[in-house]
Amino acid sequence: MQQQASVEKFSDLIGDIYDCVITPGRWTAVLDEICAEFGFATGALSVASLTNMKAVVNAVSGSDLTLMARNAIAYGPDIIELWGGAARIQQYPLGEPIVQSQAVGQDVISSNRYYREWALPKGLFDAVAVGLVRDKAMVGNAIFSQHESAGPIDDGQIGGLRLLAPHIRRAVTISNLFDMKAVEAATFAATVEALAVGVVLADGDSNIVHSNAAATAMLDAGDPILAQDGRIAVQSTATTTALQSAVAQAAQDEATLGQKGIGIPIPRTSGDPLVIHVLPLRRSPMRSGLIQRATAALFVASASGPPRLPHDALVQLYDLTPAEIRIFELICEGQTRDAISAMLGVSISTVKSHLIHVFEKTGCRRQVDLVRLAKSLTFPV
Repeated sequence: MQQQASVEKFSDLIGDIYDCVITPGRWTAVLDEICAEFGFATGALSVASLTNMKAVVNAVSGSDLTLMARNAIAYGPDIIELWGGAARIQQYPLGEPIVQSQAVGQDVISSNRYYREWALPKGLFDAVAVGLVRDKAMVGNAIFSQHESAGPIDDGQIGGLRLLAPHIRRAVTISNLFDMKAVEAATFAATVEALAVGVVLADGDSNIVHSNAAATAMLDAGDPILAQDGRIAVQSTATTTALQSAVAQAAQDEATLGQKGIGIPIPRTSGDPLVIHVLPLRRSPMRSGLIQRATAALFVASASGPPRLPHDALVQLYDLTPAEIRIFELICEGQTRDAISAMLGVSISTVKSHLIHVFEKTGCRRQVDLVRLAKSLTFPV
């Protein structure tokens, strides 16, 4: 009940996050909202495309963007060190808030050049980072700093960011497909039609309302998407169920959609990996006026790599959070709870809590059962 109340509390903020897909210039205002809601002193959102080396999103709150960019250049290695180094950062689960003071020792923080010369003089004594995307196509994260006057970063702040993270991840991923162009309601159809990726607009029952040229070609070929009695579907029954469930949830209450509908892996006869991203449309006047009857836009895009197994299946079948999935993976690799705690920069009790949730959601009772489950998920759902 407490989590549901939190979702409802942040529903307007989540709606504002999705509006940023249509108007990327609103990201700064969204960061302002997040900082005000949770008491952070500064916030920065940075997502860059590695294919054309352009920023997909670059926004800050509570600081000057030019100055932040300068710091990123001047203190780049120091900032990476402040989060445990490049190799350690790669281990952090996407979408899971990582508190700096818990991830690295105080001796590392105190001796860090960026911390001593920039953060500490401004009273910024701690920070929390959320990895948003990390693949061969894009890299991005959000970082929020805590002022010493606000006290230690607490569970309320972490829980709030954990709820918002999948919505931010979905928004920045789809923003990249639009190449950062603001989309006006009057020209939305034309913009969608011109996209190289397939776009299907659907109602709450997954009935196809409209498809652009790329998606129409896919539907005509029945590869990788198809129409079943007018409803969007794919060859895999399990994936179709997951997809239609995400569309229904987007129509009913986008705030509770979570990470469902982000990068749903779908097979193609050629073997090329594709994914579907589900963008809710109904709640916001800005998005609801785009196409009548449509409650969700489904983007069929190239995947940044082959399906991650069993990662993608765990998301769609068991609704595991990013942190739960990462711990699942590490347990299956033979890592101990102590090792996982040190690797991810979280307490032993946090690891145990996540593991309990993994057991509950998957129906497994022992760690050996998790290993068997991972081996059974041979193909993407």
